[in-house]
Amino acid sequence: MINRRSACALTVAAGIAAAGCGSSATSSTTSQVSFKNGFTTSQRDFRRLGTEIAKDITGAGNKSDAAIAAEFGTLARRADQQAAQLAALRIPSPYRKEVAHMIAGFHAVKADLSNISTAATHHNASNAQAATRELLRDAATIKTADNALSKSLGLPAPGASSTSTTSSG
Repeated sequence: MINRRSACALTVAAGIAAAGCGSSATSSTTSQVSFKNGFTTSQRDFRRLGTEIAKDITGAGNKSDAAIAAEFGTLARRADQQAAQLAALRIPSPYRKEVAHMIAGFHAVKADLSNISTAATHHNASNAQAATRELLRDAATIKTADNALSKSLGLPAPGASSTSTTSSG
């Protein structure tokens, strides 16, 4: 299965990756507000996804491989939905590059989660660990884009503002 050190690292990365976001700057005010509102909705969703990924990683040691495969398969579908949700936004040109990085990051996270699911199905701990390491790298891509958008939009950096959600990792 997944070792505890990887699980802890993933918990931190997932929490950070899911922690903040942005909107547009030099487009029309209406376009900017619309993008920011849509992005804020997406941000809530990917924060929730990050929290659930961290929870499932940290709890994996107490679950059967079949349960892990099912949970990570579901998380993979949600990561794909997150990419689609971001892609559906009308993104002002100054922010397209960062949003594109986030979308690519969510597609990569989807692949990583699918690989963890497949590894669990095949009872292959080393493949699950490798996929977890990839997940950390891909979550960092999302975090970097998220930080850039937050800074551009004057929003708090991920992790800088606390929300009233409880973290379990």
